Amino acid sequence: MRFLNTAPVEFASGGITGARAFGFEMNAVAFRAVIDGIYSDKILAPVREYATNAYDAHIAADKADQPFILMAPSTFSPYFMVRDFGPGMSDEDVNKRATTMFGSDKRDRNDQVGCLGLGMKSGFAYTNQFTITCFDGETKREYICFEDETGKPNVSDPIETPCDEPRGVMIKIPVKQGDIQRFRTAIERVMIGFDPMPNVLNDQWTPSSPTVLMSGANYRIINSAHIKSPHIRQGCVLYPLDIAQLVQVDDYDEVKIPIIIDLPIGTASVSTSREQLGYDEPTKDNLRLIWQQVRQDIRTELQATLDEPDNYLDACIKYRELSNRLGKAMIKSPQWRGQRTLRTSFSYLSAGRAAVLKSWDDIQFSPPRQPSGRARYYQTAPSLTPEDLKPLTVIWEAEDCRFAKDRIRMFRSENEDADLLWVKADTKEKIVEHYGVETIVDLRDFERLKLPRTTRPRAALTKQDIRTFDRFRNIVNEPEKAVYVFSEANNYAVLGQVLDYDQVRTRYIKRLRDLGVIDEIHVIVLMKNQRNLPKDRPGWVHLDELLRDTVAGFNPKAHAIKTDVSLFRQERMVNLLRNKLELLPKRLRDLLTKAASMPANTYHECLMAQLWLEVTGKTLPEVSTDFSRRFTKLTAGYPLLHVLANNDEHLTHYLKLIAR
Repeated sequence: MRFLNTAPVEFASGGITGARAFGFEMNAVAFRAVIDGIYSDKILAPVREYATNAYDAHIAADKADQPFILMAPSTFSPYFMVRDFGPGMSDEDVNKRATTMFGSDKRDRNDQVGCLGLGMKSGFAYTNQFTITCFDGETKREYICFEDETGKPNVSDPIETPCDEPRGVMIKIPVKQGDIQRFRTAIERVMIGFDPMPNVLNDQWTPSSPTVLMSGANYRIINSAHIKSPHIRQGCVLYPLDIAQLVQVDDYDEVKIPIIIDLPIGTASVSTSREQLGYDEPTKDNLRLIWQQVRQDIRTELQATLDEPDNYLDACIKYRELSNRLGKAMIKSPQWRGQRTLRTSFSYLSAGRAAVLKSWDDIQFSPPRQPSGRARYYQTAPSLTPEDLKPLTVIWEAEDCRFAKDRIRMFRSENEDADLLWVKADTKEKIVEHYGVETIVDLRDFERLKLPRTTRPRAALTKQDIRTFDRFRNIVNEPEKAVYVFSEANNYAVLGQVLDYDQVRTRYIKRLRDLGVIDEIHVIVLMKNQRNLPKDRPGWVHLDELLRDTVAGFNPKAHAIKTDVSLFRQERMVNLLRNKLELLPKRLRDLLTKAASMPANTYHECLMAQLWLEVTGKTLPEVSTDFSRRFTKLTAGYPLLHVLANNDEHLTHYLKLIAR
């Protein structure tokens, strides 16, 4: 890449009889000062620089469409590697250009990204030793770049061996275990700028790719965890773009747009670290024109995108999606096809009063509670999103509309699947203007739904009228066998408590049926004037008595022990190792075998435990077996078990190593 700021300097040398050029002594202090001072991110730097060198190598070899290879580090292969298939490097290239600070042959053309002559040395920003391997199709030469005892960089003599791999260069850097994830994050970020993407070698990890939200001739707006502000791309390298250096920023949402603008190589100068742009005057002039044109293109494209939907609400949905991703900086007061201003939310109050009908069983107009008092200043008023509003049928209750609920029931009888937004407003026009809906149902157009009145003879109750235990307490013939519960008005007396129907049914009756205790037995309700009936009926049993008899034989301690063992067997690592018992050390294998042989609580026993808790009011005893403690102690000697739990192949291999 050519430098922009290389204008010739005019200098009058009159009176000067001699001069000597400044020098640069390559020693450990100077080298470390340059490397550490240039690169602030010691991991991102080698990832970016070596990937960029591979990109340039493929351009030089006329293989720009062929991806190079990049190996991401993993637990069992803790290396970062880049392998290109470019023209390769001769021994002279390695010993002179590749190991010379600021030595570059790319400064006179703009078809390659490199120009500073630092990229090949960037590995020293992270480590003090890495390898360069050069292939020529017949042999390979491996060089070790290292810092000697004084800290001065050196390159070893090559180790040459026969090899028929294609021509190119491979850089390999060792990675610390604790830095593996940081390298993967750096790879994800750097790869956003590459097209085509390199082939990433790693069985355990795949880099995520950004989602393109919108694209134009020379830009794309993306959704990525790594791009949260404007960037430019020259070649394959991304540079953050400081908008405030170019124009006055009136809306700071603009500086948060995740946009990548493609520029020809050489359009903008860059800092020595390649982490920032160099904002000299030629660069700022170029970027200012490009940014203003891109802003206009985005506005035009945004408006075309918003005009594309066939109806207003779909356009609002599209606008809300874009504004959530891009902010509202690029388009002010957007309209759909020049007819109506788009919204991201719809108030319940602006057209009158509105409420979503929540239940057909109990038709009530219940608008959401609006913040009042001081809460108005810090709480957001309830509103509908376009996605919420679209499936709703808007019904209008005018001021002169009577019997609105009956008319809604009539509408319901003809539209069973409709969900309603019930609006009380002065005029229909206000609703149309605010919500932008095309169809509004006027309740006055529907007749009242009048239910026919029926008369039902009321039967006189006697002392022997037996009622079933259900919501309606229907009268039935007197059963020979029954479980009875005493009535307390609309509730029931059970075990000294007064409970409603649902509580009695859920806590006791349903569990007794599930246990098979009262399969074919009626459950009846006895009123206050029927308390003496059970004396003459030996087949009737009180619910309290039946419950106590049922749980009398339950052993809570045995249940707690089985529960603890079951919880141990459900642990993820225990399940993984149970499938590999033959590979485990003896003590660990014996422990898991013993745990697997112990019985678990059956469904019947779990129901009995629930019933025992309700009847007695006690809690299960805290009983802890020593399985978990012993398992933790035995696995502590093998720390990689938990690290390799997500990879069955590696876990099996590790267990085989342990067995040796």
